[in-house]
Amino acid sequence: MISQTDRIRSQLLLLRYRRGETEAFEELVHIWEKPLYYYIRRIVGSEEDAWDVSQNVWLQVVRKNKQLLDPEKLPGWLYQVSRNQALNHLRSKHGEEISIDRLDCLPEGTTESRFNFSMAEADTIHWGLDQLPLNQREVLTLHFLEEFSVKEIGEIIGVPDGTVKSRLFYAKKALREILQQEGLGHE
Repeated sequence: MISQTDRIRSQLLLLRYRRGETEAFEELVHIWEKPLYYYIRRIVGSEEDAWDVSQNVWLQVVRKNKQLLDPEKLPGWLYQVSRNQALNHLRSKHGEEISIDRLDCLPEGTTESRFNFSMAEADTIHWGLDQLPLNQREVLTLHFLEEFSVKEIGEIIGVPDGTVKSRLFYAKKALREILQQEGLGHE
């Protein structure tokens, strides 16, 4: 999760990078590398693949950063680029056209306040997330771990707000069922 201060700082770094300050890009990578890596990792499933995709994301940022007209939209744009690169990776790896809505091959199996989990519980929750279909795992990750709003998630993944809300509802329900089976969930 990126703080509001780092989001604002990122906008300024992007503007500095566009003026030719390469160290600003390095700082931008430093701020966003881990959150984007973890998001990509949730999509592609493998640490090694996630690092490869992350490198492609930063290449795209270098090539296409001027397409982002409003620096305030940088966080959503970075996640959108990450998502597209991760899906491209899955397509090339599986040699077929992949739609995120059809990536339900993984087994199916609150509130918005901060949770306080032990490390074992956090590991179980991350394991539970990995059991969800990609479209559900993605919205939960963006909403609860990265703290994007429903509207921002819709912009990142290219679906209406209602679809995001529906996916969140069913994803929370599926995750709750998975965690209850593991003895962690509560009614």
